[in-house]
Amino acid sequence: MSLLKPTWAATFKLVLGALLLTSTGVSLSLSLPMATTDDAERRDAVEASAEFPLRYAVGLTPSLERIDVGSGGVTVFSAGAHSLGLRISLQNWPSDQPLQWRSAAPEVVHHITPGSNETRWLPDVPGDMASLRWEADALPSDARLTLELVYHGYRGIYGVQARAAGDSGACNIDVACPEANSWNDPVRATVLITVGNGLSRSLCSGALLNNTANDGRPLLITARHCGVTPNNAASMNTVFNFQRSNCGGGDDGHDMRDMISGSTWLGESARADTTLVVLGSDVPNRFGAVLGAWSAAPATPTSGVSIHHPAGDQKKISLYSTAATATDRQCISGVGLLGQCSGFIVDAWRVQWRRGVTEGGSSGSGLWNQNRALVGVLSGGASACSNPDGSDFFGRLAAAWDDSAAIRNALDPVSGGTSRSSDGRGNSGASGGGGGSLDGGLLLLLGIAAWCRRGIRRRS
Repeated sequence: MSLLKPTWAATFKLVLGALLLTSTGVSLSLSLPMATTDDAERRDAVEASAEFPLRYAVGLTPSLERIDVGSGGVTVFSAGAHSLGLRISLQNWPSDQPLQWRSAAPEVVHHITPGSNETRWLPDVPGDMASLRWEADALPSDARLTLELVYHGYRGIYGVQARAAGDSGACNIDVACPEANSWNDPVRATVLITVGNGLSRSLCSGALLNNTANDGRPLLITARHCGVTPNNAASMNTVFNFQRSNCGGGDDGHDMRDMISGSTWLGESARADTTLVVLGSDVPNRFGAVLGAWSAAPATPTSGVSIHHPAGDQKKISLYSTAATATDRQCISGVGLLGQCSGFIVDAWRVQWRRGVTEGGSSGSGLWNQNRALVGVLSGGASACSNPDGSDFFGRLAAAWDDSAAIRNALDPVSGGTSRSSDGRGNSGASGGGGGSLDGGLLLLLGIAAWCRRGIRRRS
């Protein structure tokens, strides 16, 4: 039983949903109340969001908000969605009473360990119908759950379909290909992130970094323009091991099942378009992740790679063999009237690729030097499969180091920000689990076309 009466449209969708579930044999409980989204609101939100790069989902207000916890769950339906995510609010919810977030078809399940009083951003699951469930009999009478937003994925395809994820350009190189054979640690340090930005969700790339204490603290670096802030860092979902097992092969089960929910913002550098966060829980050993090496020295990288998720696709590698060039006050996203930068300015490494390119969704990925140390994060550029000789620009870690005491101190807790490098750690060394870690098979393979602009553009 719901606390809010559905509209006639919602009632129609409830009946339609019941018929669909009955006809397809899906085992969602038909006794659960159903929260739906409004078609007109969805159309308006998608149209507005389409102006921004690499946003794949819009946040919609559900027909049911505060849920009767005695019902044991709620079914969520948003017509035509490629994926569904939720933002929920919990009050007086026992931490030993988990939530189960389950899609209908294909079935994907996440087990969520909640906090007593918190807002949680649940990860995306495929399809336009899913259910959120709990053990009603185990809850105290004052427990409350509110559906704040339903994230309707208006872009995206899944590994169960013919094409992997983001439909990135054909010139991109899988990390399962021979070109990546000697770059194992940077590959294992690279992740895909999704971020809740108000009424939308967007994606970027990022990289895990070691610190000088070598204590396994799960630090993650990405681009500042990816939009992770102190206010929304908790919304970030970090996806590990989203990559093919065979070079140029099909989708083979690497379906975003390895994920950590949440993060805490540590610091940023506008000068270097760089943000540093710490993940919401330790990285489980079973993820096989590496905390990457880094160097904040001003030395020029002579060769190396970038590992990234172009257009949200499975992990790719780009290689450079000509020394990068230090470029100060580089304008990203184009020049406006009177020659003024219409985007943002970054102190960058300018790179031209020998093999591969980057695309939208590659933003925040690491630039790794010849010593396999991260020296920058991707801000933008002109490279593309149609323009493979275009230059890309990576905010220099050395500039971020000089600009941000918070970044220095987090990377170098041992000597107070005076040691400008750290070796990588072979694995996270963490015990795993924790409140932010999400188990279960997943999820969204995000199909988002690269955002093309004239001249130099940001990579989001």
